[in-house]
Amino acid sequence: MESVRGGEVLRALRRILATPEEIIVMKASAIAPPRCPDCGSTSLVRIGGVIKANGLRVQRFRCRVCGRTFTELEGTPLKGLHDIRFALVVAYLFLCLGMEPKIIARVTGRSYSTVIRLVKRVRQHETFFRDLLVSLGVTLGTECYLK
Repeated sequence: MESVRGGEVLRALRRILATPEEIIVMKASAIAPPRCPDCGSTSLVRIGGVIKANGLRVQRFRCRVCGRTFTELEGTPLKGLHDIRFALVVAYLFLCLGMEPKIIARVTGRSYSTVIRLVKRVRQHETFFRDLLVSLGVTLGTECYLK
């Protein structure tokens, strides 16, 4: 790994935090296109949206084959997250900088249990988060790595 300069890290973190969650969700949908969680079909109909508590609008779909309704976050590691940007900050600090969860918790001011839960999700879906960070243009150097 090349040497880490503070300015590069701050620029990457600012880019993550300045990116609207709608754009993050759009890029996540491009990485993992929506498909029915029951039958796996990609024959879907858009049926409006859901506005989450933080104001994020998430597209809803209905499967033409089985009739199941679901959101565009279904089937992605972002499903169920309240703060998508914070999950990306944790993914960046963990994957690209190799920071330990305890240090991430101290730096961000969030609880250790929250950070460790997100780190487990990042480890489990490493390629998804890596691809999402690359699509947002916030990787450090050419590659992120996993400890």
